[in-house]
Amino acid sequence: MSITVYIVFGLAAVWLLMIWPGRGRKERMAAFEKQLIAHRGLYENGGQAPENSMAAFRAAAERGFGIELDVRLTADERLVIMHDETLKRAAGIDRPVISMTWRELKEVRLFDSEECVPLFSDMLKMVGGRVPLIIELKCERNGDVTKLCEEAACLLDAYEGETCIESFHPLVVRWFKKNRPQTIRGQLSERFSGIKYPGRIGGFLLSCCAMNFLTKPDFIAYNVKQAGLLRFRIMRDLFHTEMAGWTVTSEEQAQSISRDFDVLICEKFIREEGNAERAAQRKTPGTMKNHTVRKHMLISGRVTAVGFRYRAVRIAQQLGVTGWVRNTDDDRVEMELQGTPQMLSEMMRRLRGEKYIEIEGVEETDLTPHDSEYEFKVRY
Repeated sequence: MSITVYIVFGLAAVWLLMIWPGRGRKERMAAFEKQLIAHRGLYENGGQAPENSMAAFRAAAERGFGIELDVRLTADERLVIMHDETLKRAAGIDRPVISMTWRELKEVRLFDSEECVPLFSDMLKMVGGRVPLIIELKCERNGDVTKLCEEAACLLDAYEGETCIESFHPLVVRWFKKNRPQTIRGQLSERFSGIKYPGRIGGFLLSCCAMNFLTKPDFIAYNVKQAGLLRFRIMRDLFHTEMAGWTVTSEEQAQSISRDFDVLICEKFIREEGNAERAAQRKTPGTMKNHTVRKHMLISGRVTAVGFRYRAVRIAQQLGVTGWVRNTDDDRVEMELQGTPQMLSEMMRRLRGEKYIEIEGVEETDLTPHDSEYEFKVRY
């Protein structure tokens, strides 16, 4: 073969390695597959429940829909829910959200309604774990990435419910891979062309999901209108990547793309009865549901001040074990572990083999498995 052929094959191999997201954690996405996800809540702009408003989120939660929402930083580093970079479309105010304080934003009315720009913390409190949340973190400036992610992670650490984050910005996804590996993370993408942000080269790389080798997303959220692209087919059919589709606008469209996407983010057409029917049709994680055990453990020995909790989260993430871990007041570690018996046995074997950890005793109690749990967290 000629040098040109070798070069072509070499470049193709490099490209495939760049867009390969890794093994992912598909079983943990099951909570988001069971129902339709309401895009920016169950909203109607021009009515009393506009997009990304508390009224729209309340309506979605009460009817059992999952919720997709958009989170941004304010000038005083609060997290608010707003899709656009500026308030021009939502409120007729041509100012960037990042330039305004929360005191200013809470006076803004959305789409001529009585609803104001909500705080992310208020939305989490209102939903209270009733439905899964897909949280898109919006960031146009690289310098804001760390603060945005830190603030979001702080709120999510204390939240009891199914959540995942997604972003168009690879550095946001990368931050969660490094600092909150237990959090489910997704890379948003579509075919970018002729746009100012993120530039021609950046747009091409995002279109191809070429940063996957750095971010290792658990799922890809892609524009449903572009499911025929080669890059999409490779991730879906070759790598068997978990795919979330945005934005589905009709029942006919939902039916036509159901084989291409695992999670459907929808708006306009969704209704309560359709959601119930959808929930009955969606797949459930057979291994986690049919062969799952749950155990409560009190572990004694040299288990505090040695990174036990961090190591437990890392190992649980690798194995697909769910549950939680925390330190007790008597220098022991308390855990609830859920998975197959083999998974739990392997997790304990790995913990015993970790440097500095010395497990001397384990008090173990069998519990009833939690069918809706797909995450392992540190509790405080």
